[in-house]
Amino acid sequence: MESLESLSKQDPPALIPIYLTGKPNQPIQLYQGSLKITQEGTVYEGNGTVSFEWLPSPDVKFLFSKSNNESLLKLELGKGNLNLSEIQSSAEVWISSIPIDFEHQSGDISGTLNKPAILRSENNLSHILFHLTNFHKFHGMAISTPRQIWWGRLILKAESWSASIDSLQNLGDIIKSLESKGGYAITHVGKLERSDKKPFTTEEADDILEALHWFLSFSRGFRTSPILLVGYDNSGKKVWENCTSYTTSPWRSVHSWFADSQDSCSLGKLFPGFLNRWRSTTWNQPIRFAIHWYLESIAQAGAVQGSIVLMQAAFEILAWTLLVEEKAIISQQEFKKLPAAEQLRRLLSQCGVPLKIPDSLTELLKASKELNWVDGAQALTEIRNAIVHPNPKKRQKYLNRPFPEQIDTYKLGLWYLELILLNLFEYKGDYFNRIANKEFYQENIEAVPWVKK
Repeated sequence: MESLESLSKQDPPALIPIYLTGKPNQPIQLYQGSLKITQEGTVYEGNGTVSFEWLPSPDVKFLFSKSNNESLLKLELGKGNLNLSEIQSSAEVWISSIPIDFEHQSGDISGTLNKPAILRSENNLSHILFHLTNFHKFHGMAISTPRQIWWGRLILKAESWSASIDSLQNLGDIIKSLESKGGYAITHVGKLERSDKKPFTTEEADDILEALHWFLSFSRGFRTSPILLVGYDNSGKKVWENCTSYTTSPWRSVHSWFADSQDSCSLGKLFPGFLNRWRSTTWNQPIRFAIHWYLESIAQAGAVQGSIVLMQAAFEILAWTLLVEEKAIISQQEFKKLPAAEQLRRLLSQCGVPLKIPDSLTELLKASKELNWVDGAQALTEIRNAIVHPNPKKRQKYLNRPFPEQIDTYKLGLWYLELILLNLFEYKGDYFNRIANKEFYQENIEAVPWVKK
């Protein structure tokens, strides 16, 4: 019988993270040693640390204790330059705290690193290691360490780029801690490289890293970004480090179109189509807006009613871009004359999304029969119009009705928006159907409706 060690050698080794969070929201020390602050000719030197801190929101902060140094008398709150002597790097900073009484009062000099926070700046990279917070527990390819094998690798390939994303081996425990304490924890480590293994510059990587932010956020249902980026040259030497606190959200127990424990192949199938739209000058901005409003709607940033309004904004920009700009099915003037329900109806039809209100949305289906709404497009726009209508009588006509009808409308809008985006990204795999309402979680994972069964 083969040993675990011999079996593990048959699978690719798991990526090793540079940084870890032992528990949610635990600060990560990036540097410890000699520091020097320069501010308008004043120089202050000492020992201290640079850390990535999560709360109240992710940021890179520096701290060192005051010492007997006359330069302290000249330091002021505001802009400065921080030199990390031992790695020969510097960064612009904002000094936010200094001792008030330098002669008698103990205290620290502290502040934040301005964006971008680049600690090393060579520009000829073989690959970049990055970290993800609060991401899915997906079912991926087998990876291993000498003591463990798990199904934790996601591979995204498109154009000349390849990104491997590995879940940490104790991901289950990390998620339990996040569900209990909230906030942030590193859950995955990734590797970005060119498929042909050629070197690349940080500028070349910037766009694909930003695309990964939007793609992974759309998949997770809230903001997550490649962070704590570490670049290596062909010899394996660390030559670049970007610790900028890109936009990430604290832990939320929410559903997106991609289910927990779903096969990572679904994400691999989606990525090329997403990146194709991302590269399009016609689609880049609409995709950003639509995903942003999708994430805000999932978070119920404006409660249920505000989310319905946000989703309608996403439908309108996507309908305009697809029907007028890309396919030229109708003219600009014709589009502007269309009622919002008809704009959405045509968008859904072009994207292969059913117009009929699903039977699972019982409250909305009952209301639609009572109010003679012909399909989901009309139901959504009627409810949205009632929310924003200036006429109190027309507004209350629908808003005085049972609240579960608005909940169903909210669910329908999210379902529509997910499917429209998946169709625009030319996706033909499985997704989590949030309105299927089947008893067992995994039973709600099904093929997108435009794929023939």
